[in-house]
Amino acid sequence: MACPRFLITLSGRKTTLPNCQFLPRIGNLQLKNTNKTIWIDLDNSPHVPLFVPIIRQYRDQGVEVILTARDHSQTIELLELHGYGGTYSVIGSHYGKSKINKIRGLLVRSKQLVKHINKQRRGISVALSHGSRSMVLAARWLKIPIVTMYDYEFTETAIFNRFSDKVLVPDRIPDSVLDEISLPAGKRVKYPGIKEELYVSKFRPTPDYRQRFFEQRGLDGSDNKILAVLRPPATTANYHSEKSEVLLDDILHFLLGDAHVVTVVVPRTREQADDIRARLTNIPDATDRCVILDEAVDGLDFAFAADLLISGGGTMNREAALLGVPVYSIFAGRQGALDWQMESEGLIKFIRDARDLSKIRLERRRTQHANSLTDRVERFVIDQIDRYL
Repeated sequence: MACPRFLITLSGRKTTLPNCQFLPRIGNLQLKNTNKTIWIDLDNSPHVPLFVPIIRQYRDQGVEVILTARDHSQTIELLELHGYGGTYSVIGSHYGKSKINKIRGLLVRSKQLVKHINKQRRGISVALSHGSRSMVLAARWLKIPIVTMYDYEFTETAIFNRFSDKVLVPDRIPDSVLDEISLPAGKRVKYPGIKEELYVSKFRPTPDYRQRFFEQRGLDGSDNKILAVLRPPATTANYHSEKSEVLLDDILHFLLGDAHVVTVVVPRTREQADDIRARLTNIPDATDRCVILDEAVDGLDFAFAADLLISGGGTMNREAALLGVPVYSIFAGRQGALDWQMESEGLIKFIRDARDLSKIRLERRRTQHANSLTDRVERFVIDQIDRYL
């Protein structure tokens, strides 16, 4: 591949690349593809449960799956929790919130991925990720076909749209919006439903999970206690809005003001956990009514055990909604098509300011049943991958 003179940055602008020093000069080390090999990159914690069924499916068939993972959020802990210890390589980490650091991190990790894949000395049939920009750049350089998934259309999509061979998006995102963000019609492939169906459809609740969760943490798990799960906003994401931070304080005061509510905070990073602890010092009785998770847990069992879930992101909201749990979103960015439709269907309620706190119902969830789901998303994604094998 000819050395590119420009890189499309996270803002969609062209940045000149002097002498292509962001990637190594590797010649033609990408070997001829003689074996079926898939490369999956996991650069954030939600991608682990998403791709577990895909990884298992192909490895069971004898297809080699190369796993790379970024050391960010709970990605590594979740890989270990799902039993993939020793079968993945940690490549790169998070490089900071600012756009300059994000771009630097993108280029550094892309270079690291190129070096790592070349060391494998085998041909790769297809590179798959859910929004890994560094993988897209690395795979493009290595001339590996790229399949990218994303489901929030108002993140920075320029790299995905330009360099991916196929982009899998939910069918709920209108073509007019995809036209607006410049995703070529020839690259877009729409799948039915939402991506979380891929793995939530396989969920079987662990008996007595809620009771054991309370006991292991020394919490009062009596029948009148309400378990509220709180996932703070993604403060390092490029789509983060400061309004979510204000709402987070309002939510903490609201939940911790009720003696019957046990609030479990699921921080995204250690820094976020420290920030939450600092916020709790200003709230009476917070230490008796709130727990901040320091370890990765099975997200589906945990969500299913909850009486309500409040989140500043998207994945946990959609997981909980599919599991029949009342969901409230404090996401303050531009509303995507999935959130709009799920809100209109009553599956998610949005808390946009303190006046909306009255929407939150603090009560026990007496009936626990997940929505009936099929394997349609899993079959769709596998069909797309199979086209490259």
